[in-house]
Amino acid sequence: MLDQYRFALVDLETTGGQAREDHIMEIAIRLDDGCGRSLGQWQSLVDPQCSIPFFIQNLTGISPASVRGQPRFADVVDTVWGYLEGAILVAHNARFDAGFLRHHLRCFGYEYEPKVLCTLKLARTLYPDWPKHGLEAICDRIGFYSPVHHRAMADVDAMKAFLDYAREDKGEAVFNFELGLQLGLPVLPPSLSQEDVDAIPRQPGVYRLLGEAGELLYLGGATSLHEQVLHHFANCSGDSKATKLARRVCGIQWQVLAGDLSVGFHLNASLRYETPLMQRRTKAAGKPCCVRFIVNENGLTQLRFSSGLPASVVQSGEAVAIFRDRKRAKARVAELAKESGLCLYLLDILAEGEQCACANCALPNDGITVNGGVDSRNANQKIIEALSSYLYTPWPFEEPVFICEQNVSGFAEWHLLNDWRYYGSFVWDADAKLMREHIVPREEGGAQIDLESAQRRCEQVKDFQYEHYRLIKAFIDDLPCQTLSDFFAV
Repeated sequence: MLDQYRFALVDLETTGGQAREDHIMEIAIRLDDGCGRSLGQWQSLVDPQCSIPFFIQNLTGISPASVRGQPRFADVVDTVWGYLEGAILVAHNARFDAGFLRHHLRCFGYEYEPKVLCTLKLARTLYPDWPKHGLEAICDRIGFYSPVHHRAMADVDAMKAFLDYAREDKGEAVFNFELGLQLGLPVLPPSLSQEDVDAIPRQPGVYRLLGEAGELLYLGGATSLHEQVLHHFANCSGDSKATKLARRVCGIQWQVLAGDLSVGFHLNASLRYETPLMQRRTKAAGKPCCVRFIVNENGLTQLRFSSGLPASVVQSGEAVAIFRDRKRAKARVAELAKESGLCLYLLDILAEGEQCACANCALPNDGITVNGGVDSRNANQKIIEALSSYLYTPWPFEEPVFICEQNVSGFAEWHLLNDWRYYGSFVWDADAKLMREHIVPREEGGAQIDLESAQRRCEQVKDFQYEHYRLIKAFIDDLPCQTLSDFFAV
């Protein structure tokens, strides 16, 4: 992961702590490759062309006499840029050094916005139990002797010693993981190798991210398992949820499926009885909300919210809008009404104490004109148009169907559906020449199915599930369907 990068280990000694007011009086740079091998180094005292406070002289040992006759920053700026350009800046309390370099280089026309690795942050992350994380304390802790402190090359050497120590002590995988996190680079969990990730197929399916003891951390589904799993680790930064998850992942399991419809069915079923430890628990879906269109005595269409999808509505063919739940229904209807210039008062959906924000809100005038000059027929039409994408679509078949899905490898599943209800997924058993229920997590074997058993299964009473309705509706026009009688007649 880090092989393609160069790292510039930098330390500056300055006349003070303000980049815009103070000046650099010593600079040291060591250039390393991604494996920690040296690519060269350079150091120089710099004449700051200003006085040096006594405190700074005592801290660093750099006196006015030390820098008299030394090159100015203007004399070494091109050399400095030659080391820094394109390299990751590495420094202890890197914000300080990056600020000075950014300001001083800009004065000479160089725009400096590097990726930054702070060894202070790295030490705190890797060794949170250490009481102190200053360079001197780190040197004592790792047994690195430095004859001087607060001199540029001596501090660069101390940083290098710490990086080498941490790489060996924590291991290459953990070390690179933490570096990648700080640098905002795509990372792999320390317990996973690139070979582990490369083995994940680029096909539809469900996956499980597991912890050290095999506990389930996260359960997901994707069109491409490989891309989705990598996506988890590409978004790691700081102390985010993605970072916490990546630190705990020790294994990955996956199940290849026929396509996105299958992924939706399997994921929906699995999340009902599995509880991933690091995944926000989806709130159990309640009954969907049905929005009916009722015409009052003045000829105005008003809305009524009711839970579920009443059988009488389906049988009558009445136009209704369907939403996941009542809360979403009310919120979305209010948004659509505002977008379409509809009056919530006239729609009769205001709760007690609520008011319509409509600018032209008005009571009906003899049933002829409403809402600032829009007649009832136009108002009614606008309501239907506003909710058109949510209108319930009647089941387009007279009997249950198999909808077939197949991935690029030729693996196929047949999903048994009736009246927007899902009754299982099946695969063709070529040896037995029959359909067998696809094995899902924690189930053993798969039930055989024929025309009679399929019909019996579809006669089972099942509640209308909004998730299945939206999922099936999204794919039913694009995938081949066969009625049960046609399928088993073949």
